[in-house]
Amino acid sequence: MTRGEIWFVQVGRTRRTVVVLTRSEVIDVRQLVTVAEVTTTRRGIPVEIEFAASEAGLSPESVINCDGIHTVAQSTLTNRAGTVDDPAMAQVCTMLRYALGC
Repeated sequence: MTRGEIWFVQVGRTRRTVVVLTRSEVIDVRQLVTVAEVTTTRRGIPVEIEFAASEAGLSPESVINCDGIHTVAQSTLTNRAGTVDDPAMAQVCTMLRYALGC
């Protein structure tokens, strides 16, 4: 698992799509990772990042929602779907600062 990968996470009975935000260097020594939601519900807010979702087999309307940040156990990440490209991950970093008020 590395930063920028798209995974499906099992939350109760619901399966959600997320992108891994935790830096790759520490993933192997941590049980928890921080993720951002990937959703097809667009709200037109600045913290939504467009990316090449169809390349990961996701709906082309999918966006990364930087307001939807969670820390989850790695064991709940069930299937890898793909990877977010570097330009989109750079936008994620910018929008995380905005979303968190940093």
